[in-house]
Amino acid sequence: MSRFAERIAREYPLRFKPKEKEAFRLYLMGTLRELGYAPKLQSRETALRIGGHVTNVVAGDPETAKLVFVAHYDTPLKSLLPPLIMPTRPMTAFLYLALTPVLVMLGSVVLSFALTFAVNAPHWTLPLFLLLLLSALLYLRFGPAETRNTNDNSSGVAALLETAAALTPRYRGEVAFAFLDGGFSGMSGAKALRKDCPALRETPVINVNCVAEGDELLILPNKNSRWDGELLDAILESFENGTHTTAFLKTDGLVYYPSDNRAFRHAVAICACDKVKGFGRLIRPLRATEIDEEHLTLLKNGLSRLAARYQTEA
Repeated sequence: MSRFAERIAREYPLRFKPKEKEAFRLYLMGTLRELGYAPKLQSRETALRIGGHVTNVVAGDPETAKLVFVAHYDTPLKSLLPPLIMPTRPMTAFLYLALTPVLVMLGSVVLSFALTFAVNAPHWTLPLFLLLLLSALLYLRFGPAETRNTNDNSSGVAALLETAAALTPRYRGEVAFAFLDGGFSGMSGAKALRKDCPALRETPVINVNCVAEGDELLILPNKNSRWDGELLDAILESFENGTHTTAFLKTDGLVYYPSDNRAFRHAVAICACDKVKGFGRLIRPLRATEIDEEHLTLLKNGLSRLAARYQTEA
């Protein structure tokens, strides 16, 4: 495992509570300074329903950069069902997401009827149902933190740090890195960056998330980036295949990748996946226990070449 990935896994496995996030930001700031960057904190207060207080770590100037690399550093709550991401099967993904509220509703109904029937108190069925439903919703919103975060998104943070270390000073001036907070709170960190940097409406943003394991590095331009021939050509010429990993740029068909790329107008998401019958390209965020070294190498080299080539042509 790379030096960045190893230290993140050892010292900062959770970035969920404010103190955990603060400790990790201090690590990011120190590491980026050691690599020769001048990082800064970007904070914003948002409505509680979409994230509350968020703080991003930014290296470079997104306002003047020709290319911005982003990855969220926060970690999620435990979910009722194992999270599965199916970027090339949106309808299947939405149906799977719908299982959680359906199961919560059915579980509350069954349990409330069972308990009140056992004590012969039918008048308590509705209040108990509402109490159970509220408890389940509060658990899903304020429950314990998920401890299995290697894939989502320690892997993306490590990949960006590897890229930051590999970039020579010649190509650093017009590239920006943003480590985003609030990835699991309505993309609040990404929205804060977008609001503070209006130029990002026209700047390509590369979001790296869930790249720890899988046979394929899947590169997904959004609907605007699909028409950016210069960017797509640069991506095709920058990313290579590995010995057991294929880099694939998907520019056709309906795709949906639920990450910070959705907050930017010209965005490209990069993730790692396996092909699974019935699910298409599938990402299992909780399964990985370590980050594939080949993935980090391919991402570091690909993003570095992309920065160099895109800057030269721009």
